[in-house]
Amino acid sequence: MNPQSLLLRQVHPNFLPEGQLSSQAFIPFPKDRGGLSVYDGELISVNDSFLHYTETLGLASAGVWGVSNKEVVATGLTSQSDPLPDSPAHALINFANTPEKEWRKLEKMLRACALAHGCLHPSS
Repeated sequence: MNPQSLLLRQVHPNFLPEGQLSSQAFIPFPKDRGGLSVYDGELISVNDSFLHYTETLGLASAGVWGVSNKEVVATGLTSQSDPLPDSPAHALINFANTPEKEWRKLEKMLRACALAHGCLHPSS
């Protein structure tokens, strides 16, 4: 992925309380083993990522927010391609090599970057 690649995060409605993007949208769940699932924006459009997530996978998304690969690296995290059989554009933002006590700070940094880009889908 190049530095300007947008990593597209589907945000569950629970992470958009009162229409405000929660930083919880940018932290892995324990089952994720330190990997935050995103779509590689070089391989899939914002709209197609939303349709894939909601229609193909049947999961709930209140919208798509993005952070650039450069922004991820600036936080000290890394990203990597992680294609899945049903999702060839799947990628990960890696928290695994960072102490968990630092994750809250990093999720807030990613949220700030995503807010700077604004909600990518649905666009307002």
